[in-house]
Parts: sequence; structure tokens; C-alpha cells
Amino acid sequence: MKYCLLLLICICPAILLLPACKKALQENPRSSISPDTYFTNPESYESAVIGVYGGLPLNVVELNEMFSDIYGTPQPAEQVLPIYQNQPSANFYTSGTAWSVPYSIIKNANFILEKLPAAPLSDAKKTQLTAEARFLRGYAFFYLVQMFGDVPMPLKAASSYQDVQLPRSPQAGVYDQVLSDLTFAETNLPDAAAQQGRVYKLAATAMLAKVYLTMAGNPLKKTENYAKARDKAVAVIASNKFTLKDNYADVFHNVAYTSESIWEKQYIPGRQGNPMLGAVCPSPGYQPILLPATWFINSYAPGDQRKAWGIKINYPSPAGGTLPAFFTKFVDLTVVDQNIGPSTAKVPYAFPILRLADMYLVAAEAENEVNGPAQAYQYVNKIRWRARINKNSNTDVPDLKNLSKDQFRDAVIMERKWELSNESSAWFDLKRTNTFQRIQTVRGNSLSVPIGAYNQTWLIPTQEITNNNIQQNPQYQ
Repeated sequence: MKYCLLLLICICPAILLLPACKKALQENPRSSISPDTYFTNPESYESAVIGVYGGLPLNVVELNEMFSDIYGTPQPAEQVLPIYQNQPSANFYTSGTAWSVPYSIIKNANFILEKLPAAPLSDAKKTQLTAEARFLRGYAFFYLVQMFGDVPMPLKAASSYQDVQLPRSPQAGVYDQVLSDLTFAETNLPDAAAQQGRVYKLAATAMLAKVYLTMAGNPLKKTENYAKARDKAVAVIASNKFTLKDNYADVFHNVAYTSESIWEKQYIPGRQGNPMLGAVCPSPGYQPILLPATWFINSYAPGDQRKAWGIKINYPSPAGGTLPAFFTKFVDLTVVDQNIGPSTAKVPYAFPILRLADMYLVAAEAENEVNGPAQAYQYVNKIRWRARINKNSNTDVPDLKNLSKDQFRDAVIMERKWELSNESSAWFDLKRTNTFQRIQTVRGNSLSVPIGAYNQTWLIPTQEITNNNIQQNPQYQ
């Protein structure tokens, strides 16, 4: 979280957008200017808020996804195999990115929040932009506290180096700040987003559902939050603003929101590509690191479209023979068939940060923890019905029934693996359910270091320990 040239860069990495880029909320900085001279007209404040979205999505695939039980051995790539083998380093760029990008969002949000009270805007517009900035700050803190545990918590714009040399705040306090920011956002954001890609009231409600579910699990174990998670998820479902797509494949390979979309990161067709393509595409020239583990491929029920469409097995290679099994959520098969290399492929498929299916699964899991499975089946079985290739079949992905509370808990966690693979949920789910031992079970001797308590957090980057005079996570010391 190193801050240099404070007045010059505090806002610049996230404010200058070309008109075409604004559509997809993607920054395109051209020069460095003083933030104080940038805010010269009312429109500049909104542009600054829009620019904060440039750091999304917050998903470092090597950390958020690959180090989970559903993925097999990745192809060789820099720093990837050591992470897969449970031997990360505090000097890896992956940890640096997981730390610096959310802190950049927080830094820019803090600066905007400081400037908004004196902005030449109506009170309504100030409130909206404040709520938007606080949502993004809360989301960034939510990511950081899950990844690293106790973290520094800057809540004001920095004016000196001392302002950013903060001690690590306890996790419970960071979560309190996350709830404060997101609750303010839920109360003050508009019902409809100003444009696709920006947040609005129900996006805040959905994010709160995920935060409460996380707080109810490991390590905080504030189980009273299960009811709150359920209630927020049900509020999103009951709003009738969203509907599940009948066809699972229709949820993906889109450049605009579907009926299921709550919040997405979008990319500009012809100009930008979703970086997830490079993480999953197995064709020549690529180094896929998110490849489905054999046990995971074999775990699907018969007639599950999430496997039939979502995982290609024995797919022809443009170089001859067949490719290893691969996920298709973010792969344009034309890229594979025509052997379009990573330097030229720009597949602009949107990345779902929040979608309705996740809310059904949150509601199912949380309701089971509060009252048992009787009223939770309705939520998970809605997802299982959608997964069926033959919607009228009683054997394709059959409804769950007659399960104990523990059995239902295991079933819905497995349902999350099938439904949300590649969507930056895998590692977080293992952490909050305290099931990292699953990685030991499926990877066994391929791990250089056994799974242990240290896997509850990632290593804080070395440069941040030095710059901020903080301690490494104690389990790694």
C-alpha cells in the first residue's frame, strides 16, 4: 500500500475515461494531473467515481480460484505451480496484486469522499456518488480482510506518508466497516443503476448477503448472521427484478446484462478482452491454470448442463489430437477452433460479480443453518432444476430431499462448486466453511507443504510489510 507523489496520483489512475470507455466503466488514463485541478466542473465528480471501477473485478485467479479443490494441475506458468503446490512467496506478484488493487480502490474512494461535500452538485447527486464510492470501498475491504485477515484500514485521503503507515486493524473491526459502507450504500443508492456496470440498491443488498454469510462462518463464526444473510438474499430474490435464465449457457458469453445479472464487470467488444480467457483456454499458445480436476468432472449428476456445456472433454485440438478437459464459461470456441493466439484474442464476455443464482444458494445455505433444510430445499432445487438438460426428467439432477442438516450443508456447498466455478468463489468458500483439508485430500503428495492453519490467509507482500512497518501473518513466521 505504498503511496508516492500523493497529490499527483491519488486519483489519477482512475479518472480519465474516453466516452467509448465510459460505457464499460473501463479507465483509460492519458496523463497525470493534480486531482485538485481535475475537479473543475460537476461532471468531473461523476467521472472520478466511474473511474474507481477500473480495478474490477477483484479476482487474482491463482489465489481466489486455483488454490481450491476443484482444479487440477495447471500448465507451467510463472509462480503458478508453487501456489498450486502450497508453497507461495511473499514476493509473488499475485499477492502484490491482491493487496495493491483493492487498496487503490480504497485510496481513490477516500479521496472522492473527501471532495464530494464541497462539490457543486445537488444534495441528491452528492448522496448517490457518496453511496457509490462507499460501496466500492466496502467491497475492497471485504476482499482484503478475507484474503489477508487483519489489514490496515485507511478511511481518509492521505496527505502525508504517515497517514498511510497504519497498523493492521483486527478483522472484526474491518468487517464492521464493510457493513457500515455497504449499509449506507443500500440505503442511499438509487433503485436503478446509472448505467450497466455501476452499483445500485439491490447490488448492495446482494453484497450484504455475501458479507453476512461470510461473517457467520470461519473465522469470525458470528452465527447470528446466518439469518441476516438469508433475509438479504431472499430480499433480492423476492424483488422480482431478476429471473434465472432457463438455460445455464445463456448466463454466460454475453457483453450485456441478462435477467440474472446483479453486478458485472463488462468489456468493450473489439477493444478489450476478459482476462479469464487466458486462465482457462487450453489451445496452443495458452497456459491454462484453471483446469477441472478429474474428481470434479466425475462429480456431476447425469444430465447436468453445467458439465455438458460448461466442461469440454476430448475437444479436438487445432494442432491435432485432443485438448485437456477445460471450462467454457469464458472461452469462445472460435478462438480454440481457429487457434487464435492470446496476443490477438479479445473475448469481451462479461465477468459476473453478483448474480441471482448465488443469492438462491446463499438463501439455501443460511436457511438450513437457521432452521434446518425443510424451507431451504426450495432455493437449492431451483438451481438444480435450471441445471437439468431435460427439465422434465426426474433423474437428471434430481431435487434434494430427505437430508439431515449436515447432509444439506454439504450438498449446498457442492452445489456452489458446480454452479460458481471460475467465478472467484472457490477459495473464499473453502475458508468460510473451514474445509481447506479438501485440497489435501484431492492433491495429496502433489503438495510441497501440507495444508495447515496458515492457509486461512495469504502472505502479505514483502514490500508492504517494509513500507508500512507491519508484521507478516503470524502463521507464516
